[in-house]
Amino acid sequence: MRRLPLRVPGLRWLSSAIPVLTSLALLACSRGADRLPDGWAPLALGKGTHCPVMTGRYLYADQPVGYELVGRHVPWDSIPAELDYFEIAGSADTALHLTVGYVDGRQHQQRLVNGTASSGDYRCEDGWLHTRADLLSDRYDAEVTTDGFYPKRRTIRIGRARDGALVALLERTDYDEFAVWCGDGCKGIPLPLTFTTRSTWSKAVPWKAGEPRPNVVASAFMDRRPRRDAERLLDERIAREEALLENGPVVAGQAEAQTRVNAAEVPGLRVRGVSPRDSGWHVTLDFSEPEQFEQFMQRLARSGPVAELRSVPLYRGKLFNGRWTDVVYLRYAQ
Repeated sequence: MRRLPLRVPGLRWLSSAIPVLTSLALLACSRGADRLPDGWAPLALGKGTHCPVMTGRYLYADQPVGYELVGRHVPWDSIPAELDYFEIAGSADTALHLTVGYVDGRQHQQRLVNGTASSGDYRCEDGWLHTRADLLSDRYDAEVTTDGFYPKRRTIRIGRARDGALVALLERTDYDEFAVWCGDGCKGIPLPLTFTTRSTWSKAVPWKAGEPRPNVVASAFMDRRPRRDAERLLDERIAREEALLENGPVVAGQAEAQTRVNAAEVPGLRVRGVSPRDSGWHVTLDFSEPEQFEQFMQRLARSGPVAELRSVPLYRGKLFNGRWTDVVYLRYAQ
């Protein structure tokens, strides 16, 4: 990095103006927190200085809403099993009691305390629950990182929808910096009017004890650039045509089979389609770890009276993003 002279004209003014302008830039970037993805239920946030209602039992998946609120508090190394669900009890105005359930039946409990921006586990503001910004993970930055966008700051808001789901808005902010060389450990000075924010919504669906397992947690990337209606309609039409080419036209029994297969999904694995094949179904999916595929096959074997279940040869491969893809043949007993 280039060494700068000790005296830089205008640096004193810039240093005094940056905090104010930075705050205005961040405020502008945070607007639009009520812009939910299409099809999501309206929000039911806290009123006044109160936190939103968080109590309930929810399906866990590798998404920001579950990980930042619950996942980063559990002992991943000591319990070699996938998380299955999490339960929240208590009032967020004071403290939350978390119970995490694993797929092997074990549980872990944790207590989260309401605090401030720099103390406690979370704080509440404007009806949202905010987890500590200094504790936010960078594990989801790849969703928005491009050649010209590298997240430098992260904030997350967590609330509840009127249908009972937990929702979260994770915002990643990039900005240009005024680089000052001062040895190791120095940070650049953010330049005002250069802040750009990209956001990801995620949702954890309710899952009551004894009920069938719902589909995986949903997420949606939200770009701050406005999209014209014509572009949106074109994208939707292309998505429908791609689904038709991949899975073929819908046939009798396909909707029921799709529902059963979706209920067998595990965190980290995604069912891409269910199409008819040889008196049964071809299930196309992708996953990040082979263990997820094995767990999915075990769940799928219990999804109904299964007459045949096997992995189709020559279909397994890796996608451009490093995830695995595979096809399973499934035939239910008559």
